[in-house]
Amino acid sequence: MRVPMSLDRPEAAAPGLSSISGRSFLTTALRFSPQLRQGLLVTGLLALLAGGGRIVAPLTIQQAIDSGLAPHTVAPAVTVGAIAVLVAGASSLLLNRRLQEKVESALAGLRRDGLRRVHDMAASTADRVPSADLVSRLTSDVDQVTTFLQGGGIQFVTNAAQLLIAGVIMSVFSWQLAVPVLLLSALLISTMMLMQRVIARRYAQARRDLSRLQSVVAESVAGAPVIRSTGTAARTARKLDDAVDQARDSLLRTLVPLHGNTALGEVTIGVMTVTVLLGGVWFSLAGDPAQPRLSSGEVVAMIFLVTFFVRPLQFLVQSLGEAQNALTGWRRSLELVATPSEAVTDGSALPPGPLGVRVTQVSARYGSGPLVLHALSVEIEPGEHVAVVGRTGSGKSTFAKLLTRRVVPSAGTICVGGVALDRIASLAGRVVIVPQDPFLFDGTIADNINLGTPHTAVSQGNAAGASPSGSSRDGVERIVDELGLSDWLAGLPDGLDTQVGLRGERLSVGERQLVALARTALADPDLVIFDEATSGVDPATDVAVQKALAVLTRGRTTIAIAHRMITAETADRVLVFDGGRIVQSGHHSALAARPGRYAALIDAWRNQ
Repeated sequence: MRVPMSLDRPEAAAPGLSSISGRSFLTTALRFSPQLRQGLLVTGLLALLAGGGRIVAPLTIQQAIDSGLAPHTVAPAVTVGAIAVLVAGASSLLLNRRLQEKVESALAGLRRDGLRRVHDMAASTADRVPSADLVSRLTSDVDQVTTFLQGGGIQFVTNAAQLLIAGVIMSVFSWQLAVPVLLLSALLISTMMLMQRVIARRYAQARRDLSRLQSVVAESVAGAPVIRSTGTAARTARKLDDAVDQARDSLLRTLVPLHGNTALGEVTIGVMTVTVLLGGVWFSLAGDPAQPRLSSGEVVAMIFLVTFFVRPLQFLVQSLGEAQNALTGWRRSLELVATPSEAVTDGSALPPGPLGVRVTQVSARYGSGPLVLHALSVEIEPGEHVAVVGRTGSGKSTFAKLLTRRVVPSAGTICVGGVALDRIASLAGRVVIVPQDPFLFDGTIADNINLGTPHTAVSQGNAAGASPSGSSRDGVERIVDELGLSDWLAGLPDGLDTQVGLRGERLSVGERQLVALARTALADPDLVIFDEATSGVDPATDVAVQKALAVLTRGRTTIAIAHRMITAETADRVLVFDGGRIVQSGHHSALAARPGRYAALIDAWRNQ
């Protein structure tokens, strides 16, 4: 059963991402989108011309009426009013185009910076944030801002200028009539600001629930074959229904304060208009008829002015929901961009050649959970081949994640190549991990292998990078020959140009692993970590994988998280993990000859 959430709890970013409060939103937006600051003087001038030009018309009407609509005053009044309207229209057009370009440029920068941050944020942070949440922050959340602007949101600036100018002129014409209007508007704006906090929290929760719904839908679609084969459609449907209901309820909860604001705004605006209309007539008739407090023209002008004054308020009331939704999307995108990068700006470079590893009294945990590694100490020499074995949950994969900074030690130190791991400027290209199920981009085999080339250019049209050309193609073919994969490629329909499909779905697990090994060899790293890289390989492909591994590991330091005896047998040393500790260390033959955890693992392997 779903646990109900607090309706108005404080906004919170996803675990690991920066949290941006309402007060720091503007400064953060300007910090990451400096183009919004450029040309503020011109923007302000255009806003005043656009807003003020509209208000000139009531003033010309007042002059014409008070002069008795004399011909010699009507024509100039119409001319001035027409010029003012034209200036207002032109200024509004220039202002809207200027603001649209600046905001869209800022949003495009947010998308680019956000994607870069996904790639360079701490791996421990990336592992805690659902991928669908990151995608929504770069796509639908930013789209909310664009949709709002295209729907008229850009008029906020012009309306603000119009509101200010109309308020000043009303006060000059008749402060007695302007005071109730200004007081009512101040009450309305204050109430709306208080309600906006509630609306902001509810929209933030709605965006999180929509992101969760996106994750559930993506998982259900991608896992459809498994769902059908296991007969778990009903359970999956319940999970999807729960996510749909939660997203729906979150969106419905935003409507209560929104509708309350709208109702309050319409009532207040109506009272303002009636106050000026009836109050103006009464005020003009209450004095000496020979010298009225307000002329007929001034009363008409005040009615026009209050109309120009309340129109921006009405727009604000009616578009508050869309505005808050856009601000929530913008804030979520900024939370991603503002998340600290893993890059060490003043770090040290790794020395050339094979890299040694020294782990000293290292403990680790996931989040605030219990320790999963306890005071590990081990030293791996440059060029040494080490196999790490142990039962499931013994800490093998956590050890691999420590060496690639996917997990941060809670105690102890790790040095790679004699440099503290947290002081290394970059591990890219020098320390590479080959996972159990490698990721392939939609493209050809050659495209995916070519990603191993340092600084490969990635085009917009191909997620796997531009098709290898010239020297790049030669490098791919050279690596394929060195790893002994030519015969395997010869059996594929188009060789290196064979399409792998989305996430490599057209290839078997073993074939995806061959592509990953070739990609790693092309990167030419000095420390390679195999995280159970051969666990899912079929026997037919295993021979090719073992040959490729023999070539790839030559002259490099390798650490293999192993579950097969052949990996341990060919290693220079075997580390046996149990309960988050290294309980045995030595060569395969020496460890196999004496009773212990490793001997028990060998028996288990032989009985498979």
